[in-house]
Amino acid sequence: MAMTLRHSGIQELRATLGFSRESLARALDVSTRTVERWEAGATTDNAAALRRIDELAEIAALGREIYGPDLRRFLATPRRSLGDRSPAAALMRGDLADVLGVLAQAYEGQLG
Repeated sequence: MAMTLRHSGIQELRATLGFSRESLARALDVSTRTVERWEAGATTDNAAALRRIDELAEIAALGREIYGPDLRRFLATPRRSLGDRSPAAALMRGDLADVLGVLAQAYEGQLG
């Protein structure tokens, strides 16, 4: 069953993360053309991509909550816990769980 993606949601996610279509495509393990089609209102039945979109949206929301307007700086700053890669680079490699873990630790640090 094909799912309709809100094109504004995909564009908003890209804008929040500061990703190009190509970067988002890498993070979702799809082609750049697929991201372009989604932004134009196409549907998909790619369950793995839909899960990754949900995970990226969760990362973006938590990142905004923790870092606010400094989210892009967080995404661009290399971290030892990510093998000296930036969170953005880790996301593009598909390491979404690792970036979510870094954000969860930062969030817990704010509570403690």
